[in-house]
Amino acid sequence: MKKILSVVMAVAFAFTVAGFAVAADNAVKPMTGEHKAATSAEKSGVNPEKSATTAQKSATAKSEQVTGTVEAIDAAAGTLTVKGKKGNVDLKAGEKVKLDSFKVGDKVVVKYADGTASSVKAVKAAPAAAPAAAPAPAPVKK
Repeated sequence: MKKILSVVMAVAFAFTVAGFAVAADNAVKPMTGEHKAATSAEKSGVNPEKSATTAQKSATAKSEQVTGTVEAIDAAAGTLTVKGKKGNVDLKAGEKVKLDSFKVGDKVVVKYADGTASSVKAVKAAPAAAPAAAPAPAPVKK
């Protein structure tokens, strides 16, 4: 009986040590962004290659927006410089962006990512406010 108990305890100890070794090995290997995307894609049933590509694009191409005035423009070269609140932004026009209708001094809103403008829209001037009514005269006290 003691021999059987000793064998069972030895086997249990061996499994415990092996379990700790496997857990420590997995803890040492950090998962990369691509591997995380592939793992989550496997769980959801999506193609892991597409998921990894999407993860890379979303990590690198953060869309931004700037509102300001056109400081420089070269429609032939497809470049423009917009002066916004945080300074100048030099951009290259994307495939669908037409710079022909803009000139230096125009107020624009530009959406861009990685130095390439995806849209350039003119800011419409706010309608002139109606003239303020004259204040009512103060009552005269007698």
